[in-house]
Amino acid sequence: MAEEEYTDSPKMPVFIDLTTDFGFKRVFKRKEFMISFINSLLKTYNKTECVTDVTYLNTEEVGEVHKDRRIVFDLKCKTQDGDYFIVEMQKRGQEYFDDRVIYYMGRSIATQGEVGEDLWKFGIKKVYGVFMMNFNEKRELAHKDIRHCGLYDYTNGCEYSDKQDFWLVNLPQYRKYKREDCKTDLEKWLYIISNSNKMKTMPFMREMPVFKGLKTATELALMSPGERDTYMWEFDAHRTDLAAYDYAIKEGYEKGEAKGMKKGMKEGMKKGMKEGMAQGMAQGMAQGMAQGMAQGRTEALIETARKMLAKGLDIETVADLTGLTSDEIAKL
Repeated sequence: MAEEEYTDSPKMPVFIDLTTDFGFKRVFKRKEFMISFINSLLKTYNKTECVTDVTYLNTEEVGEVHKDRRIVFDLKCKTQDGDYFIVEMQKRGQEYFDDRVIYYMGRSIATQGEVGEDLWKFGIKKVYGVFMMNFNEKRELAHKDIRHCGLYDYTNGCEYSDKQDFWLVNLPQYRKYKREDCKTDLEKWLYIISNSNKMKTMPFMREMPVFKGLKTATELALMSPGERDTYMWEFDAHRTDLAAYDYAIKEGYEKGEAKGMKKGMKEGMKKGMKEGMAQGMAQGMAQGMAQGMAQGRTEALIETARKMLAKGLDIETVADLTGLTSDEIAKL
């Protein structure tokens, strides 16, 4: 990325960090930004919908019985057509992240069920989910920028239903982008979300006028002292949390590596001794067999030579026929 795009001062950035709870909600609780972001997503994935208005919903849903877990979304909204959007920022990985995504999506469908005198016929609205992961994706998926998931008909090789679509966004990948790499409106949004606290200037304002408003909303110098203090406190806490998380990963890796090396050495020695014994036995057997066969062949030749001498053949003739030396035959 071009060097002049970024500020060198982590203590006083130009723009707030949109991966913090403060920054994320400051932006996406404003309709014009949420609508622009949603439409950029729908356009990129060739969806025919065009969102013109959204209504923000309660982000806490309590289960129908006491033992149900409480679900917390960062933001949830409903479009003018009645479709639902879940937009979430996930700060760090967790063991059952994929399961939680499915659970959130499923609950947003299940809560559409209608209760009353009229029989509900299971007509449901679409549910879209955008799960931004501000951590490195696992294993073989780490190189993916974004994954689009939905309901798929494996038998016929096509979409089963369009009532559920969700996207898993790997934000660290967009920190590798240069500004000129961003071709779609969605890539421009994700580039800004991933890099906002390091940027010196707001990019793409000429191509997307909505970013002029975004510049004003996210520029730290334009905030009130109270807003600025609130943000800086949360940003420091956010940075400390990420540092602790990175340290925990590093420490776990080092402990795992040391334990793995110790176990590997022990198993390697055990395996080496076993393979060495097997190899030694095999070599010993082969050498023994070769020596035994050679000795047996010599003894057979000596016995043949004795018989030839008994028949009256001379030593030279017997040596020529058996391959034994004249001295060996003379000793018989």
